Amino acid sequence: MAIRTTRLNGTEAEPHTLEVDSQFPGASTLLWHLSRLSGVKVVAHKSWALTDDFEAYFVYKGRLFVMETPFVNVWISLVGQPEEEALFAEVEKHVQSYNCWRSLLPSLLPFRYLFTPFNPPRELLLKHGAVIEPPSGRGD
Repeated sequence: MAIRTTRLNGTEAEPHTLEVDSQFPGASTLLWHLSRLSGVKVVAHKSWALTDDFEAYFVYKGRLFVMETPFVNVWISLVGQPEEEALFAEVEKHVQSYNCWRSLLPSLLPFRYLFTPFNPPRELLLKHGAVIEPPSGRGD
């Protein structure tokens, strides 16, 4: 059974975003699946056990991505500009290759990212334009 995905945005004003149907898989399971893509490094992960709040950051080929559950479905977005269609398509293809048998793994997943920081390093966010450095305030 293939998972359902929908592309959102992908303009200069909005980042490339992939929406994954929440029925299968869960966000933690999908993050584990993405981490198996050669070159993916998960740099931050936070999720709360009794809510549907989930947020994770990963780097792939030097670009920062965020995976989150802003509503019901999982969103995977490329952070910052310029948009890179070919790179985003690689991540999208890997997400779509998810096998449903992996849904049996959730009992093991809390341990996989137990020591991963909640937030990505500030330098990484600055590098990808996700945070704007405030002025120094020294009046230079």
